[in-house]
Amino acid sequence: MRKILIIVMLIFFNKIYGQVTTRSFDFILVIDEKIPSGSITDVKIKIMGEKQTLVNANYFPGNLSIDEESYNQLFSSSTKAIFVIFVFNEYRGNEHKIYNYDIELKKPWLKDNYNILQIYNLDKSKYKGRFDPIGKGKNYNYELTSPSHSFRLIQRKT
Repeated sequence: MRKILIIVMLIFFNKIYGQVTTRSFDFILVIDEKIPSGSITDVKIKIMGEKQTLVNANYFPGNLSIDEESYNQLFSSSTKAIFVIFVFNEYRGNEHKIYNYDIELKKPWLKDNYNILQIYNLDKSKYKGRFDPIGKGKNYNYELTSPSHSFRLIQRKT
């Protein structure tokens, strides 16, 4: 009986100490001038380096978090590019619209105290005539603001 108790305790303590620790970023998403709550899903971080790694992430308004090992990989010298990938679900009346985003983030931005990522969906008339898409098949554009960085990819049409 004592051996069973010791084995159970070892398994229990291994689970406690084996839990993954997470690291968080103060990260605010603003989509079409609104902070979405509960409508962001499938959040992932794509790390491009010697190989491509796709990491599960968690997001709620103001917080983006990943596991400690992935966090360390983000800031590795071998990391060439970082992307945040997620799905935004929007409900307008009886209509359900799904938007997929794939946005590059820079290492210095992630080291800042906070980041505000503002996304503009170009299928909406308010933004369609004012901004260009960021690329083929990506009908959106974005800006990023933080205390020491400001990135504006938005281009005015002429």
